[in-house]
Amino acid sequence: MKDLAPRFAVPLEVPRSRGARLLEAYSPKLERRVQFFDHRSFEQWLRLEADPRVIALCERPTRVGPKTNDRIVDFWVRRADTQELIVVQTTSSDTLPARVAGLPLHTVRLGDLAAASAWTNNWQRMLPVINVTRALIPSKLLGSMLDYVREPIALARVEHELAVGDPAIVRGAIFELLRTGRLLAPSLHVEALSVHTLLHPTT
Repeated sequence: MKDLAPRFAVPLEVPRSRGARLLEAYSPKLERRVQFFDHRSFEQWLRLEADPRVIALCERPTRVGPKTNDRIVDFWVRRADTQELIVVQTTSSDTLPARVAGLPLHTVRLGDLAAASAWTNNWQRMLPVINVTRALIPSKLLGSMLDYVREPIALARVEHELAVGDPAIVRGAIFELLRTGRLLAPSLHVEALSVHTLLHPTT
């Protein structure tokens, strides 16, 4: 049986530089709080958190070399059959090894983050709703939503038809199904979330 224990589970303890931003959030995927010191790594975390193909991840898992002043790797990521390390580009002249700790090292370009800005902005709004409602969502409600969304349907219609009292719980259930890939909303890659956002079945 394949070992499912994460290669990296605890981020490196790194002091925050003077003047650096502190961005905190709760990760449903990790079931713990995460901290970031710049908006680029925070945006990349949002992309990984909202990607159902990502089974496990860890922020600041290691350094690219053995020295304490070597660059910190931003993420370790595990998908179904692959693992990789990720760094987010800081300057156009970054020179990094192809592999670190036996794993491929992938660089996320600033242009990649800019192109994904609509997606990350949407998930920055959606993840807090998931975190607040996740423990309150009945499993029956999730099943009812999957049965109901047989063709593209506006978010507002799903919320109206499956209202269970607290509208936040219904919306949280929708967002959780999107986060886990059981529903799709392709327009979130290019448009802001709204009541008109179309929800699609996966098949």
